Amino acid sequence: MKILKNEIRELVRQKVLVSIFFIGIIFLDALGAILPKYLDRQITLFIPLPLICIIHIINANKINKWFLLSLVFNVVGLYHFNHPYKAYNALGIILHAIAFLIYFLILFKHYQVVNIKRVLKFSFLIVILAAVPTLIYSEGMNEMRLFYETLLYAFFVTIFVFSASLLYSNNKTKANRFLLFSTISILISSYLQGYNLFMEKTSLLEFLAIILFNLTHYFMCWYLIEKSRKVNDV
Repeated sequence: MKILKNEIRELVRQKVLVSIFFIGIIFLDALGAILPKYLDRQITLFIPLPLICIIHIINANKINKWFLLSLVFNVVGLYHFNHPYKAYNALGIILHAIAFLIYFLILFKHYQVVNIKRVLKFSFLIVILAAVPTLIYSEGMNEMRLFYETLLYAFFVTIFVFSASLLYSNNKTKANRFLLFSTISILISSYLQGYNLFMEKTSLLEFLAIILFNLTHYFMCWYLIEKSRKVNDV
């Protein structure tokens, strides 16, 4: 029995197998968003993030409890914001915002020496990336009565993207590449979801937004796994 457990554990530790299974799940979830008559998201909606939790616990040399807490906020946020049998509401957005605040706090601990010129350059770029879509979607945000909640979410996502971009630019390691992929995923996902919510609902955009949202947390998970292994090696 012990040998069987070790073999199962070793299989889960393999990135390729885990990646195939995870991508399959998020693909089904995203497909359920555009084909609700054929696929029920009531189950698939809540599988990806707990699966990421399992991946982290099994693979990380040191478990990051703050990361697990952020996943809890995201799961509850999904229930309130994106449940297929409930209307969109503000609480879900707030919970997702808190999750990204936790991500920022996790990354803040990893800062060392930061180049001031680089900070200013990234600040300008990130502000543009956040301000332009916010202005474009502002009318729709007001109409749905989600203006301030969306601003809060956009702010915390922005500081997460900012801090992650700085870390990657300062040190282009394998771990930080996962962080870069995470920031790209959440930026594109937020743009697509914003257009889908506040401009015009499009099945294809919702499909892509769901996949990229889940990949954001998957890549963040592997970033922390790689960081834990590096610390352990040292």
